[in-house]
Amino acid sequence: MRKALQVYCVTLILFCCSHMVGAVTSDKFHFSDMGDEIYLQPWLSYQKIIGMQSATDSYNESQYLWWLVRKAQTENLIYFYDDFNATVKQAISLITPQTPLVIQAHLNLYQGIIHQRQGNYSLSEEVLTKALLLTKKGKLQHLYAYAKQELAYTKTLTELFETSLIDIQEAYVEAFALKDQFLIGSINETYGAIYGYLQDYEKSIEYYQRALETYRYLNYPAHIAEAIYGLASTYRYWKKYDLAIEYFKRYQQSIDYTPNLNISFFSAYGLGMTYAEKGDCELAIAMIDSALKLKGLVDYNAELYKRKASCLIALGHLDAAESALFNAASEFSKVPEIMGTAWQLEVVKISGELARARGDFSLGYEMLEQYYRQYTKLLINKSSDRLLKVRANLEAERQKITYALEKKRSEVELLELEKRKNMSIQEVYFNIFIICTSLVVLIIMLVQYRNNRKMRLLAIKDSLSGSFNRHYVFEYLSKAITGSDPDKMQLSIVLIDIDDFKHVNDKFGHPIGDDVICCVADIGKKVFCRGNVFGRIGGEEFLCILPKTRISEAKKIAERFLSLINQAKMISGHQDKVTVSIGIAGLSEQCSDEKQLYINADQALYKAKHLGKNQINIF
Repeated sequence: MRKALQVYCVTLILFCCSHMVGAVTSDKFHFSDMGDEIYLQPWLSYQKIIGMQSATDSYNESQYLWWLVRKAQTENLIYFYDDFNATVKQAISLITPQTPLVIQAHLNLYQGIIHQRQGNYSLSEEVLTKALLLTKKGKLQHLYAYAKQELAYTKTLTELFETSLIDIQEAYVEAFALKDQFLIGSINETYGAIYGYLQDYEKSIEYYQRALETYRYLNYPAHIAEAIYGLASTYRYWKKYDLAIEYFKRYQQSIDYTPNLNISFFSAYGLGMTYAEKGDCELAIAMIDSALKLKGLVDYNAELYKRKASCLIALGHLDAAESALFNAASEFSKVPEIMGTAWQLEVVKISGELARARGDFSLGYEMLEQYYRQYTKLLINKSSDRLLKVRANLEAERQKITYALEKKRSEVELLELEKRKNMSIQEVYFNIFIICTSLVVLIIMLVQYRNNRKMRLLAIKDSLSGSFNRHYVFEYLSKAITGSDPDKMQLSIVLIDIDDFKHVNDKFGHPIGDDVICCVADIGKKVFCRGNVFGRIGGEEFLCILPKTRISEAKKIAERFLSLINQAKMISGHQDKVTVSIGIAGLSEQCSDEKQLYINADQALYKAKHLGKNQINIF
């Protein structure tokens, strides 16, 4: 009996072991499906993936590469950047022409992010562009949008704002078409970063808040932390220091999902920079020293040394300030692509302030003049490169420069007391410098204002009809449906199509066809009053969104529109009448998303066409 029991136990153990091995073997085939799991629980997913390492000897080449891809993804989310870099390097060395395009695209995307963090922006753009080509070739729309937004962010870091906005807009359109909430949230986060660099802080906060709402809905902890950090940084640049400190502390609380202590560098960096800019120099220096002990990014360390130098000057520790400035310059020299930017030029400005604090007013004035001359030249160059840049906040820049010039005037006056022989000459030079700088800034502001207005209209208007364009109409519809308005279920849409429009073009020519489209649009603008959104969404197709309007009310408005169309003489000198067919649909418990709503309206329009045209049909 005892022997039989032993045999039974051994058999049971072998059975369980075989099932465990089977489970592990089974899991290796499903790395490609782990995306959402990793975003939800990055640390647990990392432990799970590391736990499978012993089984990788049994994987084929593709399975092993997928394991490396997911390992790299989790390392990135939990801030194990050195491990992330090593994993990506190892995986790229194993790529062959037979490697699936989806794996190649992932790895090139990760390699682009690595170059971006290291300040190798040209290399980052090159690798991310390669990732885009791979995603196009493999028809990998999700990865395409992800790579596109990373490329946009990389261009933003080198202040190529015009092209970065074009890239991010294309990524948003792709994500919206895919109805991928995570991608839309991620792109909104990148929009927040871009508008922050453009100094349109209000817009930056708006986009970061949208991203944060999406991440909280999805419950993705790493991305929630990133969005909070973006909000904190924007409030800091906006000089709303108390809000910045509050959000940096929230960020500290939000990063407990990873045991990696180096992640606290970013909160220490943000708090140190904020305290310094707020004027709390003793707090700032303590926090900055805490950040510098951790493993931070090169350009971040350079910024910390700059702020530390400014605080040390304010506290009268001039030798220590000189040492901090030397360290800042050394850090900047490690990232050649940042040299010559406003960030790096500030080292010259702080050096001038240090010279003034030591009583060397002549050297101080010379260095400050050098800084503002180069900074003004940088502004002019940026203006010529960004003629079509949208929403650039030049007013903030103007105030910053004006404040700096006033400060410089004070320094010149102190210098004049020390060197009265040079007083009149220095005053003349100084006044000329102020006048020229002010004129340059004024010209930049005028040019930017004119182009911003033009871009704002181009972004939302249809160039032919003057009504809203397709992108704006559908974006408005999505926001209206996904918003929190309790009356949103009363929303209706009216879909309009010009009857036999091809016949009009064939008989009278395309210029007359364009006139017909403009005439229909003009009537639509009159009928669909303020509060409604009316726009052209296709060749001869228009869509009107009527918030807080039931279908019965929408029908009355559509009847008035149809009546005015029938009364209008759109083709001059001819008896031919232009008619339209109309389909109406509304939100309901059975139809609660924009895609189905549009399909319903389209079916109603099709029925109106089928029943003889020039009429209204309700879904």
